[in-house]
Amino acid sequence: MNKLLSLVLFALLFCSVSDCLKKSDKPGDFDFYLFVQQWIFSYCQSTNCIQNKIKEAFTIHGLWPENQDGSYPSFCSGPSFNVKDIEDLKDQLDIDWISLTETNENFWSSEFSKHGTCAIEVDSLVNGTYSYFQAGVNLYQKLNLTHALENENIYPSSKLISASSIANAIQNQFGGKPGMQCEHSKISTIAVCITKDLEVMDCPDLHGWSCDGDVQLPSTY
Repeated sequence: MNKLLSLVLFALLFCSVSDCLKKSDKPGDFDFYLFVQQWIFSYCQSTNCIQNKIKEAFTIHGLWPENQDGSYPSFCSGPSFNVKDIEDLKDQLDIDWISLTETNENFWSSEFSKHGTCAIEVDSLVNGTYSYFQAGVNLYQKLNLTHALENENIYPSSKLISASSIANAIQNQFGGKPGMQCEHSKISTIAVCITKDLEVMDCPDLHGWSCDGDVQLPSTY
């Protein structure tokens, strides 16, 4: 019995965070979405970004199925990514859903393989490759963080601002409490939580998401 317990403890200690949090790989088996946007200048401070893609904006990172308990599905069974399936969305995706380190198509493929396959559910608003990416584009037009913060008189700068002020501003604009991540006291990623009906909801406490105290929304990298 002691040997068995030791093996269990060993597995728990050394499993990766992502493996430990995975709960189900069945498409459609999740509670809500994280609509995740990244602030380019924060991201490019620690990453070698493609120069001609850098701009002062939040852009889409992904639309990620999530569960209330912090677990999430990934790499579910389903269709493989084919860019031909989203051909008439490409022009918009090349603006709103860009990769800063690789080709956009490779980025879309990896996002769809990991997250999109798990979002697909028959008789839902996201029922295939096209509707997954269309949902992301529609949400970005509705929930553009760059514009939302400007509407609350929050602009990129070197000045410090409380993380709670940014969270409150987003909640005022969108009607739901966001999740935020910071790196080195700089806003890097913000998630708006979305129901399966693609409506804004309050984010629960998100595992691994934290941003407290005074932070920057940098205006350069």
